[in-house]
Amino acid sequence: MSEKHRFWSFIALNMDPYLTEYRYETSTTVSEIRSRYGYLNNGEEAGDIHSIAGRIMGLRRHGKIVFAVLDDGTATIQLVFRYDILGENSWKVVELLNIGDIIGVKGKPIRTLRGELSILVNELTVLSITWRDYPEKWHGLADTDKRYRLRYLDIMMNERVRKAITSMYRIEKSFRDFLDSKGFIEIHTPKLQSIYGGALARPFTTKMYSLDKTVYLSIAPETYLKRAIIANLYRVYEIAVCFRNEDIDAQHYPEFVQIEIYQAFADWNDMMKLVEEMIAYGIKNVFGDYKVEVEHNGNRIELDFKPPWRRISIEEAVENYSGIKVRGKSYEELIGIAKDLGIEVDDPRMGKIIEKIFERFAEPRLVQPTYVILYPRDISPLARPYRNDPNYSERFELFVGSLEIGNGYSELNNPIIQYYFFKKEEDLRFKSSHKFIGKAEYHPMDKDYVRALEYGMPPTAGVGIGIYRLIMVLFGLPSIKDVIPFTIVEPDEFKTIAETHNDILKHYIENLHLDKL
Repeated sequence: MSEKHRFWSFIALNMDPYLTEYRYETSTTVSEIRSRYGYLNNGEEAGDIHSIAGRIMGLRRHGKIVFAVLDDGTATIQLVFRYDILGENSWKVVELLNIGDIIGVKGKPIRTLRGELSILVNELTVLSITWRDYPEKWHGLADTDKRYRLRYLDIMMNERVRKAITSMYRIEKSFRDFLDSKGFIEIHTPKLQSIYGGALARPFTTKMYSLDKTVYLSIAPETYLKRAIIANLYRVYEIAVCFRNEDIDAQHYPEFVQIEIYQAFADWNDMMKLVEEMIAYGIKNVFGDYKVEVEHNGNRIELDFKPPWRRISIEEAVENYSGIKVRGKSYEELIGIAKDLGIEVDDPRMGKIIEKIFERFAEPRLVQPTYVILYPRDISPLARPYRNDPNYSERFELFVGSLEIGNGYSELNNPIIQYYFFKKEEDLRFKSSHKFIGKAEYHPMDKDYVRALEYGMPPTAGVGIGIYRLIMVLFGLPSIKDVIPFTIVEPDEFKTIAETHNDILKHYIENLHLDKL
């Protein structure tokens, strides 16, 4: 039966899918029914009547009995429609049902003879209908482009993606609960900024017409959260949407969510301890244990988030996993090593060369939660110099499942040195050779932030943790786009139902007097 014919059949039964019902009163959820009536034996039924609502995800017709699978957002359950219980009029509605329709039902919980917990339906209400074919549930959406274009269907059909997305918000809540219990408060920082900062990244540029001014979308909340520290808000954080005008690949997307945390009177060691406790708390709260079994490079492995976590310097990691000595090497020597390895050098800083060698050899080997510490100072303009050697910074990055998850450090609170570092970044921007133009990323001069530091910022530690990447690892998903609810896609050409079936459009125009509005 065509969707057009099905629609007019509903109308003939005085059941407009969009006008007959405006709400539906549910008495419970499917997950509650599954929990409460698990005791039923095969062939047994409960005396209680419940009302539930959701989407039909499967249909099997056997003459005067029809089985459906209903998903109410908490779980799925089988519905049993029987002609002898529903009667002639309601059965006509059952015969019109299709996968994707949204319905409300009333009935009693039963256990079928085959052992399936079900709802024996005695009342049916149609709340909305589908006009388009659904992919088979067991196949889902195989086409990658279609998965992201029809993301709502992908989330609906792909249980692992759906669980990852819902778990992400539970983990975010756990992080908030943990930090709030330790006296932190969440600050909302501006997303439109006169000077972008807080990371080495290319920004998105836009125009604020009321001020006739070019502004930038926030690449990080860092410098504003540190302004809050200066304002005597000594423990602050934000779960922030950030924007970086970078390439899209399996690990990067221009719009992402991270949590940034800043604690006064603390250093990088305090922050590493706080982070491992917070993430371990969130993992245990969502998964029930510090250990999580995940898929990694085609294998099932167990990640153990119980603190404390391993710590290793970036140079030690390079040398351990590659056998290449990088400590104490000059810029020219590092350039030669990179060339021999076939690594393209697109940044004039020594630290970037070491970082690229690290990414090639060490990063894939960092599976269990690991802090990589002591990054070169020249690629850490907002970090405090290492107290034992100013060539390094008191900076750490967190790696899990061969993926960088977080970046933190003892914050630089010296306004004179901060100005000097910003000035060096500015000079690099202008003095870089032609081959680096458009490739190397620099931190812009932010004199207003320097002025804020001149009012005095206490010793402070901070961190930024990529929530999308953490969820990628925990659910073994291959692309960051799998954990982002909705991403940018190129518009495609198609016709809507209103364009295809003018008579149905005319029906609503006339019945709702839309032409009189």
